[in-house]
Amino acid sequence: MAATEHHTGPDVGPYDARWYNGRLVFKDTSTVIDLCLAEPEREVILAGPLLRQTEMSPLKRTVSGHSWKQLWVVLFDNYLVMTKPKGHGADIRYIVWKPPVRIELLALESLAVRPVQRSNTLSRMMRPTRGTDSPGRVSPDPALSLALAEGSGPGMDVYYPLAFHDHGRHGGMYTLYAGSIEERNAWRAKMREAIALRRAVQESGSIFRLETITADTAGSQEAPAHQSGLVTGRVSCTLPFGTNDGRHLIAIGSEDGVWVGMPHTPESIQRVMSLKMVTQLAFLAEYGLLIVLAERLLYAVDIESVVPSSTRPSEQPTFGLQRLSNPDKPIHFFSVGHSGGKTLLVSKKRKGLDSVFHVLEVFHPPEPWANARGPPQIQVSKDFFLPSDSHDLLFLKTKVCILCTRGFEIMDLSDFSSATIPMDEDLRRLGKRPGACKPIAMFRIREDEFLLCYDEYGLYVDKRGAPSRSPPTIEWEGIASQAAWHAPYVLLFSPSFVEVRHVESGRLAQIITGKDMHCLWDGRGIVPVYSAAGGFDPFEDPRTPRVHFAMDDSAMASFALHDFSHLSSRRQHVVELVPTERLVVPGTRYSPSLLSVADTLPPYAP
Repeated sequence: MAATEHHTGPDVGPYDARWYNGRLVFKDTSTVIDLCLAEPEREVILAGPLLRQTEMSPLKRTVSGHSWKQLWVVLFDNYLVMTKPKGHGADIRYIVWKPPVRIELLALESLAVRPVQRSNTLSRMMRPTRGTDSPGRVSPDPALSLALAEGSGPGMDVYYPLAFHDHGRHGGMYTLYAGSIEERNAWRAKMREAIALRRAVQESGSIFRLETITADTAGSQEAPAHQSGLVTGRVSCTLPFGTNDGRHLIAIGSEDGVWVGMPHTPESIQRVMSLKMVTQLAFLAEYGLLIVLAERLLYAVDIESVVPSSTRPSEQPTFGLQRLSNPDKPIHFFSVGHSGGKTLLVSKKRKGLDSVFHVLEVFHPPEPWANARGPPQIQVSKDFFLPSDSHDLLFLKTKVCILCTRGFEIMDLSDFSSATIPMDEDLRRLGKRPGACKPIAMFRIREDEFLLCYDEYGLYVDKRGAPSRSPPTIEWEGIASQAAWHAPYVLLFSPSFVEVRHVESGRLAQIITGKDMHCLWDGRGIVPVYSAAGGFDPFEDPRTPRVHFAMDDSAMASFALHDFSHLSSRRQHVVELVPTERLVVPGTRYSPSLLSVADTLPPYAP
């Protein structure tokens, strides 16, 4: 039986989405996915049998070492599902063979895999006609000529590979086989159609749109060191900041230094520091200090010495690059924020398998002869130790959270008392193995509730660190290496896509696909002027972009303003996620009233 397209006749059968509602069976309950088959717009784009190769046992092994199994594959408009049919007629059930593939994460591979010859009566069910490859006729598949040239005796059948990749966490590379060229090409065409349709649906309802900050990047050895508008070396971080005279600028850190320019104006970007291997940037607005981590050394520089402003008095002194760390003690990362009314800069170095944190305080000393503040000073405040390796530190309202191998360590810097959340018993109760997943972020979503983000899932907890919802977890589509927060959405970064989820419902709202994707700025690193009364709300205006990332995507090459086609390496595109009207319309803004009415929002479904 050949693959058949969706039709809209009165009968409900295996080419109608309603047929599969209740007939799909997941053997592993942990991988159950709601395919939304009851929705009226759901449709089957293509369905039919395809073959897969399996390894045979040594006693049954043939010359090829493989056996063939038949699958029934259904291409919905939202998922590709591979199943093993069981039963007949109205009692048939479809056992899901592998986790369904989201169409957004489906990628077709090239036709490099050669057709396979096999004598098998199953092919007679797969292929109703044999006139396609008759002698003297040129095959439409170039690989078939090679296969036939190597010999195909009587009874030998040719299967045609259909290779595709699932970029999701449970995915990988799949190669199935069709019984004819026409079937294989039909599957490829319909997959492309489904991908294009799904992309159009995503774009029409997108929460964020991409705006290119700069696409003019190149490898370290491929361009002049000071070519205007060109950033060289792999970009590792970005940071928007403002100057005293009201200019809005962006700093870009890469393997070759620090660049500064105006956002979305690549030709204005100029290199201002020639440091190597820049990995982090931060800006202390109250003190006008740019903090830079380069080659595992920590530096501070007066922003006026880098980007002079027109409002600065000419007699006011500036200082250049000031090293803050010991060259013999490499710094792995740093974090800046307010704690106890002070502006702190916390850096981490490794000692064996442990973490040693160095706390610096930044302040304005009063001038002894006037009621004025002197230039900013940075002094050692304290050091503390954590018996675990760590990879990030987050400033909370009154404490800090250290992301380490054993979990989320909540610490009070006043007395260094700490506690690890969540408890191992809570994780085991949820079917999670403690220490198996890497903590990557922690976000406050209510006054008394947080979302703990691991690389594979998110966990809602209360202020004591105990699971706070049912179900308390959100399973990500991919394995996230980074996470960012633009209320009320959490963004998870994997190398090939970014998933955007509503923090309250857990539902997937958008997927942004690309290549070599990594977050450059997650909204942190900008410390505003401290106010004892508080009132600084980084989410006050949801229209303000809060996330930058880089991607290697040839589809975005048209955004480049200059022609660097002569450069051999693939360029990085530094982009900003700009909220669309769907995020800023009334009813979707981050507010206590929205987050306190859980029953008005759709429930989480994977």
